[in-house]
Amino acid sequence: MRDMGRGALVGLVVGAVLAGTWAGSPGWDGHSGVRGPFVPGMPVVAFLAGWAVAAVARVPRGLLVAVAGSVATSALVAGLWHVVPEEQLYGFDRSLLGLVHLTSAVAGFAVGSARLAAPRWWCGVCAIAVIGVTAVRLEEPAWYWHRARSFELLEVPLVAPDVAGHRLIEVQGPVVDDRQEPVISMEYRRPELETAGSLPAVQVTVRRGSVGTPAQACARPYDEDSWLGGGPCVAAPGDRWVRRGREGRVAVFTHVGGALIQLESHGVGEEALLEAATTIRPVTAETLARHVRPVR
Repeated sequence: MRDMGRGALVGLVVGAVLAGTWAGSPGWDGHSGVRGPFVPGMPVVAFLAGWAVAAVARVPRGLLVAVAGSVATSALVAGLWHVVPEEQLYGFDRSLLGLVHLTSAVAGFAVGSARLAAPRWWCGVCAIAVIGVTAVRLEEPAWYWHRARSFELLEVPLVAPDVAGHRLIEVQGPVVDDRQEPVISMEYRRPELETAGSLPAVQVTVRRGSVGTPAQACARPYDEDSWLGGGPCVAAPGDRWVRRGREGRVAVFTHVGGALIQLESHGVGEEALLEAATTIRPVTAETLARHVRPVR
C-alpha cells in the first residue's frame, strides 16, 4: 500500500506536467492544432518525467514504475477521452481538460508502482481495463448527451418547424460562447435531394426572442452580410415579414414561443415558407442532438 501511495505522488507530479503541456498546446481549429487527448510526444514525456520523479523520490523499481505508470496513464487518458465533452459545448476553458491527464496519471502511477503479480496490481490493471472498455462503449451516448445539454445551455427556445415535403437532416452543433450570439441552425431537405447542393435546402435559424421583433430581424437578418443587395422587407399576415435576396433567395421572419425564427431558401417559395412558419412546435434537446453530425 505504501508503494502505491508513493506512486500516486509521482503520478501527481507527472500529471501536473502533462496537464500543463496540454494547456499550452494549440487547440484544434478544424485545420490545425491538437486534435485528441495527446500532444505529440506526450507518452514519452510521461515516461521521462515519471522516471525522474521516481528517482528523486527513491521509489523502488523506478524504471519499471515509469514504464508501467506511463503506459497505464496513456491507456486511461485514451479511454476517458471518449466520454469527456468538447470545450465549446459548455463554454469552459480548454485547459480544464488537463484534469483528465492529471487524474489518469495519479491512478496510472499508483497501479504501476504496485508489486508485480500482487493482488492490488491485478485489481488495478483490471480496473483500468474496465474503465477504458466502458468509456469506449459509452462514447456515442455520451456524445449525444453532452450535445443535448449544450442545446439547453444556449437558452434559445427549442422549437422547429415541419416543412412540407422536407425532413430535418442536419443541425449545426451548439457552441456556448459569450462572445457570439447563441443560435440554433437547422437544415431541411427533400428526401430525394439529401445529397445535393445547398440551394434546394431550407435553412432555419432560431434566435432568442429578445433579439427583436420579426420586422427588426427582417431589416437586420442573421448573417446580415450575405443579404447585401437584397430587396426590402414586406409585411405578411400574422406579424410575419418576408424578404427577397439574390438568386431567388427568400426568407420569412416570425416570432413563436419566445423564439425569433428565420426560415430561408433558394429553392422553396414564399408560400411554402409562410406555411412552414405556422407549424413551429417545441422540440426536445435530444432530437436536435441526434441530427448533429459527429466530428470527433
